[in-house]
Amino acid sequence: MTNPTKPASGGPKKNQPGKGPAGGTGPGKGSTAMGKGSAGSTAGKGPANRAQSKKIVNQRQTPWGLIIATTLIVALAVGVIGYAVSQNKKKSDAKNPDKIAGIVHKTFTGGDHKTGPITYAESPPMGGPHSGIWADCEGTVYPTQIASENAVHGLEHGAVWITYKPGLPADQLEVLNKLTAGKPYTLLTPYDGLKSNVSLQAWGYQLFVDSATDKRVERFIEALRQSQTNTPELGASCSNPPFKANPSTPGKPTES
Repeated sequence: MTNPTKPASGGPKKNQPGKGPAGGTGPGKGSTAMGKGSAGSTAGKGPANRAQSKKIVNQRQTPWGLIIATTLIVALAVGVIGYAVSQNKKKSDAKNPDKIAGIVHKTFTGGDHKTGPITYAESPPMGGPHSGIWADCEGTVYPTQIASENAVHGLEHGAVWITYKPGLPADQLEVLNKLTAGKPYTLLTPYDGLKSNVSLQAWGYQLFVDSATDKRVERFIEALRQSQTNTPELGASCSNPPFKANPSTPGKPTES
């Protein structure tokens, strides 16, 4: 017979802690673990957030080094281009006869050959009708004045005719000799009645100066000797040995 007061075998025992609280401890321990996990997660994210913030700040900083370097490169490029443009302009101006102070320009028709003496409006003449025979202008220095009609024909071929007042000081004459002797498409002669010490003639252009050392003398020669835009018969010969051996005289141009 079973004792009603005696618990059945395997039943719960009084006053014995159940596994529930122990199991409850389990969840507590789990919470603690989870709490530690959360703390660890927060601790882990702290440095990462700071690194990310620092990266963003760094990205937002102005790149002054790059800006300065770029500015210097641009300034240098502008300077180089400006210098090149300036130099080209100077060269262009040097070859432009209209930029020479005091120069006179007049338009003439080329190829107008005539015989006998010709009366010119300019003295010395710088273009217009002329003899069919040109004066030798292969860097020729003539000790005496020649007929203008023959000299003007040389201008038509692209020569520069340098004239000087008789009695020009020897040192001045030496400068003109050096500018002429052996220089193709150039001739030098004295010229009676010249209004200045020196004058230069090219086809349609003329310049009067008081000194052979005037800087405009060489500019005139450089700009107008064999000018690509101003020579009526560009490329025509300036050599005439028979004329050089027996030059003409004023009022008596060589005709053949």
